[in-house]
Amino acid sequence: MLQLSNKDPHALAKICHALSTELRLNIIALLENDTKSCLELSKQLGYPLSTISANVKILEEAGLIITELLPAKNGSKKLCSLVYLDIAIQLGTGNKIIEDSHQYEMEIPIGNYMDFQVFPSCGFVTDGVYPETYDKPSYFFDLSRVTAQLIWLRRGYLEYRIPIDHLKQFQSKLKSISFELEICSEAPGFNHKWKSDITMWINEVEIGTWTSPADFGDRRGILSPDYWSLGNSQYGILTKWKVNTTETTLNNEFLSDVHLKMLKIYQKDYLTMKIGIKDDSQHIGGINIFGKNFGDYPQDIKFILEY
Repeated sequence: MLQLSNKDPHALAKICHALSTELRLNIIALLENDTKSCLELSKQLGYPLSTISANVKILEEAGLIITELLPAKNGSKKLCSLVYLDIAIQLGTGNKIIEDSHQYEMEIPIGNYMDFQVFPSCGFVTDGVYPETYDKPSYFFDLSRVTAQLIWLRRGYLEYRIPIDHLKQFQSKLKSISFELEICSEAPGFNHKWKSDITMWINEVEIGTWTSPADFGDRRGILSPDYWSLGNSQYGILTKWKVNTTETTLNNEFLSDVHLKMLKIYQKDYLTMKIGIKDDSQHIGGINIFGKNFGDYPQDIKFILEY
């Protein structure tokens, strides 16, 4: 989340200017779940390419999107990606963005899972490419998994445990818990029409299923290292799974009726988060999970508690 206030009026004015036209808001809406070129934006929005390029430049200068210039058939193309899903603006002079809201945040390495069940194609990448380890579920026991920067599996799940004993003081004030991670489908190589039904469980309660639209590999992930060749999964979609007092949302859209009380969060000193593909899913298209040195977003799995 981008946080702004009147303490930095220059930055606030720059963001507000960038968001001040319907066209630029429509550009942001199209980039919410996908990376697009200026040409694609031009065709979808019905504006000349020169107009789109000028408005993309304003959004880029404001830090709301990032662009990457890649070779194309007739020269080059500029790919645009969204940086922030949320912006909080404080117009008063207080110290808190939201006066009655606080957050505790923890980042969990994607390889720090405590239980798993995986089926090929499966594997993970640490500091290099080791093809001899791919499609071998037993390799997921290897201690090097803790340094994994990309993990993939066709079916099954990964389960993480988050210590929360020191957070019991916030039990009566808890407003929401969230998990934020970059993910996509898992196809042979990559495939932009490869759907996958990805499910998350918290404390063994199924909070919802999201259908990933694709396995993205049309360009190199912004953070993906050179040794990870094109033709493989390169980047994903940043997803935020949030359970509050009334419902569960994904990227601020309704996902299910599961709410906080159903999770029985403080019955143990830790909570579990499991993510994977159910055997009876309509689209068994696997999952890629990106770490902070792969894909488009410099993060592992973020656990966020709001109270």
